[in-house]
Amino acid sequence: MKGREVHMFRSLLVTVLLLGAVTLATAQVRLDPVPVPAGVNLSGTLNPQVAPDYSNTTSGTGYYYPGGVGVIVADDVHRTTSLPIGQVAFGYYSPSVAPDVVMYIYANTGDYSLPATLLASYNLGTLNQGAWAYTITLPTPLTAPADLWIGFSFSAADAGLLIYDPPTVGTSHDLFMQDNQNLYYFGGNPVANFYLETVPVPEPTSLLVLGSGVVGLFALRRRRA
Repeated sequence: MKGREVHMFRSLLVTVLLLGAVTLATAQVRLDPVPVPAGVNLSGTLNPQVAPDYSNTTSGTGYYYPGGVGVIVADDVHRTTSLPIGQVAFGYYSPSVAPDVVMYIYANTGDYSLPATLLASYNLGTLNQGAWAYTITLPTPLTAPADLWIGFSFSAADAGLLIYDPPTVGTSHDLFMQDNQNLYYFGGNPVANFYLETVPVPEPTSLLVLGSGVVGLFALRRRRA
């Protein structure tokens, strides 16, 4: 080859290798979930302030996924609104101890992309041993896009999020993330979606309509009296 052709070939080869590296970095790696023992029932109840804009809390698969001590395991959550988040519900199983739990909420920049900006993290303290669902009311509403990654880390090696599918509100792909380093899946049985729900803060107009209804009801009662 001539010098110019060699240079072009090398440039093309470098480009192909770089693209291959990016593909490998975001390729989905198959992992195995862990069955929840028979007879273990989910405790706790959902307590949303308004209707959720993402919900995957209906169909349990009988599995959960323990990611390891301090490892952030996050699911992609595609909400039906981009309203600020007021509450997040999640379900987990911790067979041996009461775990310390931290929740993380990231922006999602696109399908099959790793999390982008960390929007907020919340130290939830020590939660109960066993299978539990918690509804967390955020200290202040979190401004967030519709597309998110929501993750949790546990202080116990055998604690992890419960696997549920399919979402009944919003959508989620068959993948999850660990420590913002790679994408994983379970091979489709079960699908890699976790017990999660997000509840938005009502828009001011909705609150105004609700307030007007309460005032009208109060006035009607006074007239009848």
